[in-house]
Formats: sequence, structure tokens, C-alpha cells
Amino acid sequence: MAAFPIATAPGRAVVSHFSWSLSPTVLGDDFDEGMQSIEKLDRRQAQAELAVFGRGPTEGAGAPHYLRHAIAGDREATRALGRMTKDAYRAVLEPYWPEIQANHQIELVRQGRAMARHGVRAALGMIIPGARWNGDCLEIDSPQRHTIALRGRGMVLTPSIFWAGPPLVGELDEQPVVLAYPAPIDLTLTIGTESDPLAAILGSTRAAVLRLLAEQHTTGDIARNLGISPASASEHTSALRHARLVRSRRDGKAVIHDATALGMDLIDANRR
Repeated sequence: MAAFPIATAPGRAVVSHFSWSLSPTVLGDDFDEGMQSIEKLDRRQAQAELAVFGRGPTEGAGAPHYLRHAIAGDREATRALGRMTKDAYRAVLEPYWPEIQANHQIELVRQGRAMARHGVRAALGMIIPGARWNGDCLEIDSPQRHTIALRGRGMVLTPSIFWAGPPLVGELDEQPVVLAYPAPIDLTLTIGTESDPLAAILGSTRAAVLRLLAEQHTTGDIARNLGISPASASEHTSALRHARLVRSRRDGKAVIHDATALGMDLIDANRR
């Protein structure tokens, strides 16, 4: 909270407001595109989203005034929340976004391997803390008692480095159900390079590139995932390739990169 810019002061009550739910509307890697999608929601959709956020242990007990006005359909209150969210993101999260993205990619690889090796049913019980199967129902530890039927909508799993409690669920009609769970301890966010030996050696961005390349990505993928320019992505992969940490091959007009055995050893030896 101390790192929030002064312009976000009216919205600090929103940050401190707790909810058992999360937004299922925007699923993507780009913050600006996500905010644009939220701003384009019609009044009914925006009210549904904000009502989901408003449900929680403090429901009806002093919810932030911006949130109350936005739920009531005040578009200016909704836009003000959007502006404050952007300011807070730029100040607090953006400096660490490449590492966050790389960590998510590592967890995506872990999920994929678990599902390939054990099947989707068994993997869900392994990936989600406290999850267990009861017939065809996946039960998770939660302070809420609620049954969700997927009805063909599918489900999106996402690890969160900002949450250490029970899994959180986001559900709106006709959209995939989102299930967020605490990120494994080795994916927690590192502030600076002092506690991250790999970043201390390679630099934060280059270390994030190497971690991202635990699975194959094109140069464009790297740029999009880490929020850097294609030229910068190419420079980092070139340096890693010369150090024999990454290999690259051309596939049509694209260049595909992935970590070598030496690169994977370096990643594994420096998991936090």
C-alpha cells in the first residue's frame, strides 16, 4: 500500500476490500488490453462483475463508496476505478511483470506435464491445494459452500503469487469458470535480484527470458509474454544462445527458442 501513488489514494479502500471471488471476464497476458475490455463492458456486464467482487466477508459492511456507486451503474465511478487500477499497476506491478509472466509460464509447463502424465482428473487433484474428488465433483477447501456446474463452459486454472488462502473462484454466465490457487512456493515474487541468484548473474529480464524458455516460444511470444520489444527479445535470446543456455531454430518466418539441457539445469538449480 505504501508504494501506491498519491493519485490512487481514493481507491485504497477498494484494495483493502476482501472478496472470496475474482473476475472471470478478462483472460489474457496484456494488462492494457484487459483494461480496455473491462471499460467496454455494457452496464449489465459491469454491474455483474462488480457485484461478484462485492461478495465477501465484508459484504454489506462498509464496502468502498466507489464500489457501491459502480455497482449501482455509475459509469464515472467505474472509469475512476479503472484509472486508479492503471496507476497502481504502473507503480507496484509493472516493474516485476516480466518475472510474474515467466513464473506463470513455468507453472503452465508443470500443469501440462502433470495432465499428460496422470490425466486431467488426477492432475486437478494434485495441482489445486486441498482438492479431492467426490464422484464426479471436484471438492476444494473454501469458506463458502457453493456448487458450480461447468455446463460445457470449461475451466481456467491460474496460479496467484498474491494469494496464500483457499482457492478463489470466478463465475459468470456463458464464460469459463476461473479457479485461482496459491502459486507454489518456488513461484513467489522476488523483489530485486539479491534473493534471486539467476537474476543476479543474468539480469532480471534475461533471467525471465531463460525461465520462460523452459518451454518453446518464438521471439514474438517472448516479447508479448514479458512486455518487451521484439528487438530486445532477440538480443536476450542471442546472448543466451551464445552462452549455450538456449537453442534456436527457424520455422518458416518465425524463430523458435527453448532452453538447452544446460539452461534447464541452471533454471532448476536456481528455483526460489
